[in-house]
Amino acid sequence: MCDIRLFKSACMDYQAASTLYHSPFQDEMFLNTVAYHLQQCVEKMLKGALECVGVTVPHSHRISKLLQMIQHNGANLIITEWVDEHAEMLSEWEAESRYNMDFIVERRKIEKALEEIQFFLTQNGMMQTPRKELQNEQVRKKLLSFLPENKRGCSDFELNGYYLMFAKRL
Repeated sequence: MCDIRLFKSACMDYQAASTLYHSPFQDEMFLNTVAYHLQQCVEKMLKGALECVGVTVPHSHRISKLLQMIQHNGANLIITEWVDEHAEMLSEWEAESRYNMDFIVERRKIEKALEEIQFFLTQNGMMQTPRKELQNEQVRKKLLSFLPENKRGCSDFELNGYYLMFAKRL
């Protein structure tokens, strides 16, 4: 079963990247840390979506591999054009930004990634307010009926995550 905590962790990685990027302490190493958190955000969203369709997630950080798995397994996730086109760059950010002391991520790439990954999250309903589909009371009630009793009092953010899990049944 899908663990929607991956979606929450993905959003926290995005928030960490954004907060760090806008902090007054900035040097080349800080940009690498921002890049790492952005890559982790995308990776966790992809892995969370795969889990939601019952796929055992590999111990891989390769975004392109995870994107192929999303496509082949029918995971309910909107893959934005930018994420698809920048899969290799994001994968590079995972290891290089942490272990290669000569690796430098360009500020302009970070700025674009912040913008595009926020769009990716929003397109997939990862927000604090109910996604548009859940503004329909019938859809919301049906979704809640799939959840165990102890999960039905969840937040809108969590319900958005459950939507990704059960969308094909709604």
